[in-house]
Amino acid sequence: MNFLELVDQVFYALMGKLGRKVYGSIQDAIAIGIILKLPSLIGKIIIGEDFSGVNICLQESPWGISRYACFIIVTSDFLLWIVLAGRIIARFRADLRDLKNNP
Repeated sequence: MNFLELVDQVFYALMGKLGRKVYGSIQDAIAIGIILKLPSLIGKIIIGEDFSGVNICLQESPWGISRYACFIIVTSDFLLWIVLAGRIIARFRADLRDLKNNP
């Protein structure tokens, strides 16, 4: 039994089915957190600059390709955060619906 199976069993022993949902949510959050770091990591590797906000994009040369790359990276980060928020809200609503139907 590896460490993750042990953690799953502990969550299940403490909280039952809800423990499995919590464990799945934690795994999703870790995976999406890693995905959120990918656009800025790619920008740092390829372009060699760290783009963390729109204000940094505006400091770049208006005719340079790095300005447009910066806007693309910042926009993709923003859209990934929207996806993350949507998943959290959808999962929360589904769990509330399950609690309402199965007390």
